[in-house]
Amino acid sequence: MSTNQTETPRQRLDRLRAEVAQRTQAASAELPVRPADTFHCLVTGVTISLGNGFMSTAHITTAGENIIVTQNMIAASYDNFGQSWMAIIDDDDAQVQRWGEVRFRIGPAPADARTWNTVGDVEWTRARDAAKAEAWAMPTAEARAAALAEVNARFGPIASTANYWISEDPSVAAAAAQQKALDEGGIRFSQHVEAKEAGAKR
Repeated sequence: MSTNQTETPRQRLDRLRAEVAQRTQAASAELPVRPADTFHCLVTGVTISLGNGFMSTAHITTAGENIIVTQNMIAASYDNFGQSWMAIIDDDDAQVQRWGEVRFRIGPAPADARTWNTVGDVEWTRARDAAKAEAWAMPTAEARAAALAEVNARFGPIASTANYWISEDPSVAAAAAQQKALDEGGIRFSQHVEAKEAGAKR
């Protein structure tokens, strides 16, 4: 009698799971990452499976985040053709060829890693606003100027109204800003009074 005929459903399930685990372990030996390795994400919104058998959960990436590799994640990375997306996690060119962009890199994210996809999106705005706030909090005009220049270099030019502090004398810049506002706004209220004789009807 064959093995399939004598196996109970539970035994067959255990055997198939063991076979899958063995194949996954053999295949993962060829991947550039191992369990406990770290890789970081360059793109927000990519869905990857964290793995957990039939209860596998999905994770949506955020640019700049670090992810620790697990054996379950490796097992879940294989498609129906036995190919793992993790096989190209260290190959920028292969990622561009497959996805049209570089999505992952091995190792922890660098300190200045981007946390947004495109200029102007929500994450870009949040990161730029945070960087601007830090720049404005600098204790001296010179430090603020240098910090704002770094923000400009990373995110693009800051609105001109944010550059007044670059002046050596902030009071001069403030006065110039006030005068500019008056020039642009014009005179908002005026009253003309003529001198008249006492008792004359106005």
